[in-house]
Amino acid sequence: MKRILIIILILFLCFFSGCKKEKKIKPKLPVGEKIEDVPSFIMQGFKLKTTEDGKAKIEIVSKAAQIFEMKKKAYAQFVTVKFFEEDGKISVLYGDKAEIDTVTNAIQMNGNVVLNASNGIVLKTQKLFWDDKEKKIFSDVEVEIIKDKNRIKGIGFESDSGLKNIKLKNKVELKARDLENEK
Repeated sequence: MKRILIIILILFLCFFSGCKKEKKIKPKLPVGEKIEDVPSFIMQGFKLKTTEDGKAKIEIVSKAAQIFEMKKKAYAQFVTVKFFEEDGKISVLYGDKAEIDTVTNAIQMNGNVVLNASNGIVLKTQKLFWDDKEKKIFSDVEVEIIKDKNRIKGIGFESDSGLKNIKLKNKVELKARDLENEK
């Protein structure tokens, strides 16, 4: 009889312990609380190509990307951007991260940004912007421009993607090679 009472007591406790008011658990989203902070797509091997009149203008390739359709943005990692010039030459831009506006094709590159222009000029910086409407690249941080053994540093600049028309903004320093010693 004692066994039956113990079993009934255990069943009673089990039954009523499961009937308490459930606590609603709000799941944490991996990137934010709002639905627009959740990527619509996550991709490995991302590639985006823009064209004008059937000709390739820009090609963006990255190892990974997150597309946010509601924000009209793509965030890419380990990025290569090719700028196809009118004369058939290609300038290539590299960076750790990029934020791409999927409506305007504007790009912000961050981290170890290097642009190898088709004319042999190399630009190095930590942050670079591409304005697709104006067809200009620019930065508001320190940049270093290298051609052969010549180096120019400055804070802020703007140029075309082929680095043919460069304007440095502030604190410009020049280290030029000595032509006398090269003779």
